[in-house]
Amino acid sequence: MFNVTRTHPAPDVKKDYLKPEVVFELERLFYGKCYLCEDVVSDPQIDHFLPVELDSTKKYDWDNLYYSCGRCNNLKGTATNLLDCCDPEIDVRKEIKCLCTKSKADDVLVVPQSPNLKTRNTAQLLHRCYNENNTAIRCISRKQLHERIFHRYAEFLEQSNKLFDINCPEKEKAKAQQQLQNMTDVSYPFSVFWKWHILSDSFLSTIL
Repeated sequence: MFNVTRTHPAPDVKKDYLKPEVVFELERLFYGKCYLCEDVVSDPQIDHFLPVELDSTKKYDWDNLYYSCGRCNNLKGTATNLLDCCDPEIDVRKEIKCLCTKSKADDVLVVPQSPNLKTRNTAQLLHRCYNENNTAIRCISRKQLHERIFHRYAEFLEQSNKLFDINCPEKEKAKAQQQLQNMTDVSYPFSVFWKWHILSDSFLSTIL
């Protein structure tokens, strides 16, 4: 999960939140990523952060529209009391630790960093978004999601190993350091993982 700064004044939603100018602006604001799992979305959906079943006035509210993938949108459903990535008062990446494990078959780790109810609720939802496999469709989508995460993780490890290698030329180390910093940028896919992998490493955390 990553922070998003929403633009104002808002695009003209007016009874159609799927208008091109609305969808394209959401794609831009959310860097083309799902606001929950941070995967680059190829088949986007527009999620209502506050479910319209609870408040119908929010259906065409610009501030209630979030760029999402189908898997996460389906798993979120009508859940409430979640961290809002558009709230400037909250650094959502600090609230929840996400880490890759050694195997694609294992669950990725999602750990709340505070006892706050919204943090715990969001961590539970993110755990499901990354790992839920209770149906055949979700087994397939989970496998595909993990493959994309671990493809980026391989890049993270490759660049990290250059910094650990005493025989690596300084020029290559500088490039590797820059690439790792790029991976922690909120625009990068699954950026929360790379941020936490760096913070969890005693060496990388001192130089990045």
